[in-house]
Amino acid sequence: MMFVYWTPAGVMLSDKTLRELQRRHPKLELLRQFRTIQDARAYCVKMRFQVILDEQPEWTGITPEGRERMREKKRGNNNPNAGGLSPEHRAKISRNKRMAYRGEHNPMWNRRHNSSTRLLIGLANCRRRGRRWAVDAEGREHFIAYHTLPPGWMWGRKRNVNPSF
Repeated sequence: MMFVYWTPAGVMLSDKTLRELQRRHPKLELLRQFRTIQDARAYCVKMRFQVILDEQPEWTGITPEGRERMREKKRGNNNPNAGGLSPEHRAKISRNKRMAYRGEHNPMWNRRHNSSTRLLIGLANCRRRGRRWAVDAEGREHFIAYHTLPPGWMWGRKRNVNPSF
């Protein structure tokens, strides 16, 4: 934590609390506190304060060497995501996502689009070129984007593919 103090001679930046500095500087008044020295210095520049005492080094963040050590510790199998998610974790995420909007939790539960919205949705679907409904040999519907059908498929929505009269 960084503190900006007012003194009669000017502004002072320190990481020490008011109680610790009061003996050496009796007429000290706390102006603001910041997380980093950079924020405190930027505040002093913005407010056009004359800084008379800056008890901090230039940078209090992570050094490049420290950053490299942290990087090495997270590489390879030490990375929490190295092996991917376990099947149990995947199943749990999938279940929670499925349940999030099911039934009464769905924002459109017990509601309908009004006629103007349905018209807009229909127009947007008409503008999607090159996509048509097709039914595969097992009778499943697909909205496909290509124009040649695989063998055994038919254009259109679901029909009784194998009629049993």
